[in-house]
Amino acid sequence: MRFPSRLLAANMVFALLLWGVLLVGVALVAAGVAVFGTLAESAWEKGVQLARWYALFVGVALVREYLPMYLAHGVTRRQFGAQAAVTATLFAPFLAALIAVGYLLEAGVYGLAGLPQTLDRAHLFAEPTHVPLVFAEYLIEIGAWIVAGSFVGAAFYRWNGGGLLALPVGVGLVVLAESAIGTELRLPFVSRLALGLDVPQSPVVTAGLGLAAFLIGLALTWLVVRNVPLRSRPA
Repeated sequence: MRFPSRLLAANMVFALLLWGVLLVGVALVAAGVAVFGTLAESAWEKGVQLARWYALFVGVALVREYLPMYLAHGVTRRQFGAQAAVTATLFAPFLAALIAVGYLLEAGVYGLAGLPQTLDRAHLFAEPTHVPLVFAEYLIEIGAWIVAGSFVGAAFYRWNGGGLLALPVGVGLVVLAESAIGTELRLPFVSRLALGLDVPQSPVVTAGLGLAAFLIGLALTWLVVRNVPLRSRPA
């Protein structure tokens, strides 16, 4: 098996398909709201909140599903750790780029229809057409959710129920990234924690904290999987 090329390509293709489905679904909802009510906000902004959960799933699956598979086919833990990091590093910007393209497509449709593409929550970007800032925000967010999923997934794979102890750490990685970009997480209890962090907003601080969250997540995941035993799944 060739890793990470096949795994990365498979995830990219699947993400592209899901992006298309989400695009159509958001368009249908927006059209319904415009016809039967008043559409005055970005529908894509709300729809892409699902992307963070998909990124979390990708991170969990990367370890829980693929680690035992590749170990069984002769890939060492060190090789898997390095190559899984490459997969996460390349997949996060791919997903962020798809989100940015979605905003541009929505901007074009809203412009033709004469509708305002108003944003409902705080972002790094003031307008959805500010592509570099849109890309940067979602790159930081998606990267944090992927590594949080990888770490929590690795903990559950190694320690079963003991993986619950990893949940606060995973949440902490997400909170750190969300605080760096100044967005509202909108999750019970967690959102209050994120808003409680007074992080100065500047490009250097934002990029630094986003990178720190990503690298810390990768490092913690490696600490868990570096000598994890290969075990059979219960029937």
